Amino acid sequence: MLKKRNLIFISMLILGVFLITGCWLIATPSYTVTFNSQGGSAVDPQVVEEGELATEPTDPTRAGYTFAGWYKESGCTNAWDFDTDIVISDVTLFAKWTPLYALRDTGPAGGLIFYVKKGGYSDGWMYLEAASSDQSVGAEWGCYGTLISGADGTAVGTGEQNTIDIEAGCATAGTAADICANLSLGDYVDWFLPSKDELNLMYTNLLAEGVGDFVFLALYWSSSEYNASSAWSQFFYNSYQSNELKELTPRIRAVRAF
Repeated sequence: MLKKRNLIFISMLILGVFLITGCWLIATPSYTVTFNSQGGSAVDPQVVEEGELATEPTDPTRAGYTFAGWYKESGCTNAWDFDTDIVISDVTLFAKWTPLYALRDTGPAGGLIFYVKKGGYSDGWMYLEAASSDQSVGAEWGCYGTLISGADGTAVGTGEQNTIDIEAGCATAGTAADICANLSLGDYVDWFLPSKDELNLMYTNLLAEGVGDFVFLALYWSSSEYNASSAWSQFFYNSYQSNELKELTPRIRAVRAF
């Protein structure tokens, strides 16, 4: 009985102290810091007590980009400072990325970047790089009178497949596509003949900007077939594109995607 009374007394004494001093044992709330890498590698969330600092995580990675910090919004306007920004609620931080290359930068193979994909890295590539010089002063497109299955792509991103299809459907050596497909330059062997639209981007983003070492008055082959007897080409003194007989010999400039 005495022991019970002692326990009641001690409990009431402790309660009285809390009532007088206001020293209640209330747990500090915790919040979750989520990291949205916006296309980069995954970053684990953190649980942080209110008023404390989040720990800066290891930088995520993303093909074709350089990591440029964590931001408070997806548009990456206001940077999060891991030395001063305290956590007072659940928060999501967003990764900012900058492309590794810009237009007309020197690419990995020593050529010039003439296209940067707006949607970012996808389907195994983000950039198109033109070789630093022409691969031939004149070569036939090849296989005059033969329709090459699959070689009619004209859009950006179709030149590589066009070249593969030309190589498969035209056994003639030394054609425009064959020269590009067998090119080894700058330690790279993944060159191809550009499509119609890719060729035009080389004119617009390189020659028209005064770079690329193109022959200004020359005609250049694309890999885009028009019909069994002709294929698309472009005059490099203006943006005019035309279909020319496959037996003609325009100049050749190889490109690669990465």
